[in-house]
Amino acid sequence: MRNLIIIFFLLFPSIVLSQSADKNSNAKYWIIFKDKGSYKPNIVISPGSDAEKECSKIITDRAVKRRKKVLPTGRVFDYMDLPIFEGYIKKIENEKIEIIAKSRWLNGVSAQLSGEQIQKLKKLGIISYFRIVDKMIPSKTENELLEEYIESKSDSVKYKFDYGNSLKQMEMVNVPLLHKMGFSGNGIMITSLDDGFDWKNHEALKNLNISIEYDFVNKDGNTAPEENQKFKDIPSQGGHGTATLSSMSGFMPGKLIGPAFGSEILLAKSEYVPTETPMEEDFWLEACEWAEALGTDIITSSLIYRNYDKEFSTNTYKYEMLDGDIPIASFAGDRCTYLGVAVFQAMGNYNQTSEPSLGSSADGDSIISVGAVMYNGLPATFTSNGPNSKGQIKPDISAPGVGVFVARINTNYDGKSLYEYSNGTSFSTPIAAGIAALILEAHPELTPMQLRDALRLTGSQSTRPDNILGWGIVNGYQAALFHGMIFSPYPELTLENGGLKVSTYIASNVPIDLSSVILQYNDDGTSWLKDVKMELTDEVFDNNGSGRYECFIEGVNDLKFFSYYISAKDVNGKLGEYIEKKKIKY
Repeated sequence: MRNLIIIFFLLFPSIVLSQSADKNSNAKYWIIFKDKGSYKPNIVISPGSDAEKECSKIITDRAVKRRKKVLPTGRVFDYMDLPIFEGYIKKIENEKIEIIAKSRWLNGVSAQLSGEQIQKLKKLGIISYFRIVDKMIPSKTENELLEEYIESKSDSVKYKFDYGNSLKQMEMVNVPLLHKMGFSGNGIMITSLDDGFDWKNHEALKNLNISIEYDFVNKDGNTAPEENQKFKDIPSQGGHGTATLSSMSGFMPGKLIGPAFGSEILLAKSEYVPTETPMEEDFWLEACEWAEALGTDIITSSLIYRNYDKEFSTNTYKYEMLDGDIPIASFAGDRCTYLGVAVFQAMGNYNQTSEPSLGSSADGDSIISVGAVMYNGLPATFTSNGPNSKGQIKPDISAPGVGVFVARINTNYDGKSLYEYSNGTSFSTPIAAGIAALILEAHPELTPMQLRDALRLTGSQSTRPDNILGWGIVNGYQAALFHGMIFSPYPELTLENGGLKVSTYIASNVPIDLSSVILQYNDDGTSWLKDVKMELTDEVFDNNGSGRYECFIEGVNDLKFFSYYISAKDVNGKLGEYIEKKKIKY
């Protein structure tokens, strides 16, 4: 997201409250404050300043490290990162107004207001403007549109894992080769925004690396269905999120395996199923701010902003508003991209229509929007179309969205783990986000836009994008190679026969110079000893020399001080390299 757009949003909002809108007694508004107390909108946050110290209390070191990939040195914080001035919040509360959500990025709070309350607030002298907000809804038709029932069994010899009935969806996007190389998303943090997650009770989810979860609807640390809440869960609450999480990261060999089962995962419950009211957009924005500050690399959302319950029709988006700049969700997603987070958003399941049927935040210019395809490669009948109202092509990419094998919530809570086939861009999106985690594991230096390029420009219709499938069906393996040679993240080291066998996978989209693949090592912790040539074995992926490489080092009988470095060149002389690493924990 360009600085210009962010500044424009703050200073010149395009849908400021009009005088006629003052009369709306049943609408939700963002109350945008004029400043952050002593900190004004034009502040430049310099290193060592009090403002920087305030930001550092909120933004983690992990987030700062990610931001440095995309922001200038010494400018990793800005006005939006500063906390809201608590004195302003107290003044709103003193007017007996119930605050729904708070946003540092917007510098405001949301609430349902009457015309009389708006007039009172205007007199406080602390408000810049009011903004009517718009609604995020999950699609309701996904389980009504099952066009194909897919049952596939994995080839245990061909692949590293038995994918069970999820094989077809993983094969279509070329994920098994990356899994075979050892990629699982380790070291990459993904945040899923949905209606809740009953992950602790499902065999394919309970062992995932879920580090933090938060319910933004009820403001607690549990995203699973529970009793005695302000917004009481119904039996289906969390069913959608449980399914989307499983398509991204589920892991139960023989049944279901998603792309990024090794990632660190944050879960955010931002959707309340029983109603379609505007408050959920606010929770979505809060979740984005929370996840970005914690250092997430990827955000995936299968919730769509477009329409509202009848009594909140004032808050509904019109197509002309879906321009990538106006919707709050699109602003939030683009802000995340500006700060180095790759945001994946479902296009929606509202069919291809003459007036494009996409919703927010799929309209965002920096957001990676995802459509759905059938296993024959044709668009799903339901997948929403673009472009956004500025004419920008949407979606960006597509992935399997019909007959996707997913985990199913068990409303009987009898201990059984259930599965089903489901349809929707809700599932193509987390699959694409999971693939992105594998690409970032291979190339952690990539920015969100470089990641988007890799996905777009290796898609099935990369040279002829359209507004139904975008740049086409994702090819995970080719996308991982787009920015250069890749190496297995964790080569195999085996002590045997009086020495050490080292095995690893190397892949390239340019032919590898087979004579250049070298392992350099030492086993005494002091100095490098010698080079050992690695040979391509019979496990080969393509004609570029991609495949398994091995070598044997005689006399190495202890790995205590063993360290190594692997390098290779392609035929154009471009160097690829692997430096020994440990599994990453932040």
